[in-house]
Amino acid sequence: MSSTGTKKYRKSYSKKAGLRRRKKKTFHIDLFRLGVIAATTAVFLGAGIAIYNHLPSVKVDKAIAAGDRYTENADYEAAIDSYSEAIEIDSHSVTAYSNMAGAYLSIDDIEAAKKTLYAGWQNTDNEGLLDNYHAVIMNEAVISLNDGTADLDTLRSVVGILSENPESSEAAELLDSAYERLFDENFVFDYAKYRSFVQELLDIYKKAPSDELSGIIRKYSTPGEISFTITIDDAADYNALLKEIDTAVGSSDSASSMIACFDNSVEVLDIFSGIFEQLDVGNVDELRDFVVSDEYLTLRDVFLKGEETPQENTTYVPISREQMILNCSEGKWTYRFADFEENPETAGVITLWANFFEDNGIQRNSISYEPASTEAGLYPHTKYSVTYLKSYITSGRSTKVEKMNYRLDTTISLSEDEEIQTVIGDWGGPDEWEMDIDTIESRIKP
Repeated sequence: MSSTGTKKYRKSYSKKAGLRRRKKKTFHIDLFRLGVIAATTAVFLGAGIAIYNHLPSVKVDKAIAAGDRYTENADYEAAIDSYSEAIEIDSHSVTAYSNMAGAYLSIDDIEAAKKTLYAGWQNTDNEGLLDNYHAVIMNEAVISLNDGTADLDTLRSVVGILSENPESSEAAELLDSAYERLFDENFVFDYAKYRSFVQELLDIYKKAPSDELSGIIRKYSTPGEISFTITIDDAADYNALLKEIDTAVGSSDSASSMIACFDNSVEVLDIFSGIFEQLDVGNVDELRDFVVSDEYLTLRDVFLKGEETPQENTTYVPISREQMILNCSEGKWTYRFADFEENPETAGVITLWANFFEDNGIQRNSISYEPASTEAGLYPHTKYSVTYLKSYITSGRSTKVEKMNYRLDTTISLSEDEEIQTVIGDWGGPDEWEMDIDTIESRIKP
């Protein structure tokens, strides 16, 4: 090695030695500082960890993680508490709402699950939570339909889905398929609930029209093939609703036949309105003129001749002002007014007689009337029957005279097995007589 090289190496080394000496001196200073820094760093690090652990997002994550562990161990009550803690910290945690709803479903608390998902959607605007909320509702409806416990309230919750999301094809499909299952022999018709249900569907359609929804409305405009009773006032309201539906989405054959029932009932009650007013104040005598009136006989002949009518064609046709009963067969509706036994609280029932009964080729005209019961029950009550017929009456010294005359039958029902019946012949005429049915005795009235 050359002296130059050696010098250079030594120079280099001596530099290094010098550096080492300087560093050694500096090292003691840095060590002190480092100790201070380290101590300070430890303080800040500890504080940082504490601050980190108290950050809301971290606490939420820990609460959710704890809830998930409880869920895995099937400790759902503890899981719900943990998810609830997470929501209290952060009411916008989608995961907490979703997992909490899942825990509720695991213990079959469907109502709590729905409330959780709906509250989560309201607080977060997360569509996934809303979709899950709707899915729970539809699953609940399907279960009710399958076990036969579904009612209008069940389906109204599905209608609520359409209200929030008119484009939900799943909700529309469920409503469409639920129709036949809902309206079976066990269905109890409540007009107020039914009207609200149909009106809600119609309101949704008006805001967001669709062919699918219009078809559902037409289907639900009438309640399947059932029999139900409705008040006359509600019938008028229902008729107006059906005509509103017809204007908005069109009508169905079933709805058209029901409209025909309602319209016909108005026409019939209009025919009887005047005589009801007279009978309400006790003017039974007015039945004499009414039973031979053109309006009464025209309506009587509809039933006598079996003409087409929405009103049920029977021999004795009740007319009342409080209730009507609708029946559906093969999609076509017919109706009748409630009789006295079907509605003992009636203000009065008139019965049209449409039976063939001729006297020497002349058809009898008959009608009966049952006023309101004095005790608002089935018994006791009175029935007046008036017949205009061609018969022989007693005149003078038991002379038989053939003529058209009125006969009045009165029957007072005291109980199911006890009644008092009286017949008055030539009622209102100069040769009026009264016969007690029990004794079969007759006499000329003075």
